[in-house]
Amino acid sequence: MAPKFKVNQLQASKLIKNITIITLVSLSFFLILFSKSDLILINNIKNLSATIVNPATVIISSPFRIISNIANEYNQFKSLKFENKMLQEEIIRLKKWQTLAIQNSRENNVLKKLLQATDNNLNLVKTASLTNRNDTFFSNLININAGYENNIKKNMAAINERGLVGKVIHTNRKNSRILLLTDPNMSVSVKTISDGVFSLLSGFGDNKYLVSSFIKDNKMPKIGDIVVTSGTAQVFPVDLLVGKIEKIEKDRFYVLPFVNFNNIDYVQIVNSKE
Repeated sequence: MAPKFKVNQLQASKLIKNITIITLVSLSFFLILFSKSDLILINNIKNLSATIVNPATVIISSPFRIISNIANEYNQFKSLKFENKMLQEEIIRLKKWQTLAIQNSRENNVLKKLLQATDNNLNLVKTASLTNRNDTFFSNLININAGYENNIKKNMAAINERGLVGKVIHTNRKNSRILLLTDPNMSVSVKTISDGVFSLLSGFGDNKYLVSSFIKDNKMPKIGDIVVTSGTAQVFPVDLLVGKIEKIEKDRFYVLPFVNFNNIDYVQIVNSKE
């Protein structure tokens, strides 16, 4: 009986050993399988999260990105607006300087022409600027910033670069008043350069034409003739430019003065040399 029991004991021990090995192998396989499945599960979860989270992140971040872009564009706009304002101010300053330069150049040119207009037969008493004018239906007057302290006297002639302007009718220490050639109360003895036709011209009161009030020997001039002072009345120096004949009627003619009486800035006060 003893040998048989020993054999069974050995078989049982072998069986337990085999079961243990199988169990360990199965457990190991199960653990390996579970680890792979768990890794796949984790990756799937991560992919699913990314699929869900990424669009949400884009949606959530989009307004902030738009606001940031708008803020940047607004800052750029403000910067460009400021630069534009500075450029406009610089342009305004340059235009002011340009206007001033043109004005100074114009004044210099006028003064040069005034000097050139002074004939060798004239004495230049004073160059003066216009302070104000007093035009009405009955009179055409200007005031200048020079008076008897500058040796200006009544009845002296006033000219500019284009010709005869008028004559001094009143003077005080620092200012003088000039009756313009176009005033109805003004008259000047003239002659034509081409034919020497003598006549007397009077102002028409419109700052435009002079009209003949007397024609010597009834000898009519021609349209286009140049008219200058004759010097016969001894009020104005001889040969001062007056104007050009524009229109002729039956017993009179009209002269368009060379001087633009609506645009007088400077005058020269002159008299004849002794």
